[in-house]
Amino acid sequence: MSVQVSYPGVYIEEFAPAAPIAGIGTNTAAFVGTALSGPIGTPQLVQSWDEFVAVFGGFATEAPDTYLAPAVYGFFLNGGTTCYIIRAGVGVMAFANLPSRQSGGNPQPALVATARVEGTAGNALSLQVIESSRLTSRLARVNSTATSLAVHLATEAVSAVSGTDARDITVVSTTGFAPGDRVVFTLGGANPEPAVIDLVTAPDRLKLRAPLSGTNFDAVRSADLIAGQREFRVDVPSGVLLSQALPAGSLISLSLSTPAELRTVDSTSADTIRIAQALGSTHALADPTNLPQVTSLEFNLVVTDTSTGDSETFTELSMNPIHPGYWKTAALSTRIRLAVPPSPPLPTPADPRPNAGTFALSGGTADDRAAAWAGIRTNPNGYLDLFKPIVDISLVAIPGATDTATQQAVVAHCEGLRNRFGILDSVMDANPHDQIETQRESVTSELGYVALYYPWIVALNPKTGNNDTWPPSGHIAGCYARTDAQRGVHKAPANANIRGSLRLERLMTDEQQGRLNLRGINVLRTFPGQGQPLVWGARTTASNTNWQYVNIRRLFIFLEGSIQQGIRGSVFEPNNTSLWQKLKRTIGAFLTQQWRDGALFGARVEDAFYVRIDEVLNPDSERALGRLTIEIGVRPSYPAEFIIVRIGIWQGGSSVSES
Repeated sequence: MSVQVSYPGVYIEEFAPAAPIAGIGTNTAAFVGTALSGPIGTPQLVQSWDEFVAVFGGFATEAPDTYLAPAVYGFFLNGGTTCYIIRAGVGVMAFANLPSRQSGGNPQPALVATARVEGTAGNALSLQVIESSRLTSRLARVNSTATSLAVHLATEAVSAVSGTDARDITVVSTTGFAPGDRVVFTLGGANPEPAVIDLVTAPDRLKLRAPLSGTNFDAVRSADLIAGQREFRVDVPSGVLLSQALPAGSLISLSLSTPAELRTVDSTSADTIRIAQALGSTHALADPTNLPQVTSLEFNLVVTDTSTGDSETFTELSMNPIHPGYWKTAALSTRIRLAVPPSPPLPTPADPRPNAGTFALSGGTADDRAAAWAGIRTNPNGYLDLFKPIVDISLVAIPGATDTATQQAVVAHCEGLRNRFGILDSVMDANPHDQIETQRESVTSELGYVALYYPWIVALNPKTGNNDTWPPSGHIAGCYARTDAQRGVHKAPANANIRGSLRLERLMTDEQQGRLNLRGINVLRTFPGQGQPLVWGARTTASNTNWQYVNIRRLFIFLEGSIQQGIRGSVFEPNNTSLWQKLKRTIGAFLTQQWRDGALFGARVEDAFYVRIDEVLNPDSERALGRLTIEIGVRPSYPAEFIIVRIGIWQGGSSVSES
């Protein structure tokens, strides 16, 4: 909005520039494999090796080997910071259904308890649900023998009804009455007339909100609780804080007889309870020896390992999320997980607590890593598809999976999403002449969304102290992450040392590598004087030579993702020249920064890229369809893969020309 002017002078008007495009992350990896423990078939964010060990158990010391742990270890060792893990497994966690209080012969579960670790050990777990009451325990703390609170009853003799409008009442004592109380006036205990106290004006004087119909009454008492009422008073012993004994979310029982009315506490004050749902019936207060009682309904949960006798106890739990004893946050067992069943009981019982009783977990079976590994190769897409919704993933690997079907699934996954890059392992101990070249032909990615690395590395297993042969993909992913952090995604992740590797499964000569390099196979090398192997290749498996370099493909993934995310706010804006210029400036500023960082080639910025948005690209017919076309051309910086030094005999002279 333009500033409104009236007087001669200088006016200040602020404007908000278009939001700059922020570069997306490029070094979050995703790995699939088998592990010693941890959740099965669920992507799990891991941000350190220690976290991986805590969740998935670290290195396996018994057969069969698992390549997931070495890959993740190598990823973090080489500079990786964030990855997602999917563990494949066939183990089953023992479980037990905690039945609800739903009426009928086959109640649905209120909660499902599942052992935290799969296997037969979970079959030794037992759960006991015990009814408890937070209110009763608070009363016991003040040496009360009561287990509930009585609804408040005040009764007093009436001395006089006076005032011109019959609102001023004289009683023997106003003790027990308070403003807002619903009361009834009677004569000889009969013909009750309702009223509401407005003020307590003196130790023996009450003032009503509305006049009585007459003046002939001899007593006043608290009115019965009636249907529709949501607030009432209770008698609270000294030393009990009602807000602590009955916090919001508490399930309470209000009863003189069975069945009781069950209601949820909305809020409390010193002696007043407000309930979330109105009462459905009348609760009489005429008999001071038989008043309605209020108690709270919680439950205790005892988790016992019957094989050791060890147990955990969680007290005063609730099914209500706002209650301080909500089971999801208050029952954090080291042995079991609690969850709501996929199909909770309908209709929801008035008392949603699980039924009291003892319930044994069963059905736990041990994992078989060999079978789980076979399952990955049988159905790799079943695991890779779980990564699709996670948009920050940029690197994908199934360490050690070198069969054609699995690697082609990685290729298809990356090509289909176009926002991530696959790292493939060569076949273990592959022949450098035939076997690795055959493998390369089976994993062609026309547009260069994967790279293949050869051979495997030999590294020290920190758990066993042995030198083990591992697939390189996890370590290579860490090298990608390190290069991105130190130089940027435009830098080829090559000529980088592989931390943690001692040597290679096979040594290669320049001639042997030359043949493989030209076919798009990245060779790991050890050179004289350098003990640690290096990544000595930067090629994709592209059939299209425009995309033959890893850094070029990953640069375009970065540029495309960053621009897509950065200009999303312009969707549904008016498709006019104002929007075109705004987008041109925004995209241009982003690409200029990439040029300055060395990602784009050119002595001048106009030599490095162009952004085109005009009426030729966007005629009326296209704009009528809601389309806006932007054309962007960039000149990436290609890696200096071959450095040719010309050297000869120089006869001397006055100068050397430079060209």
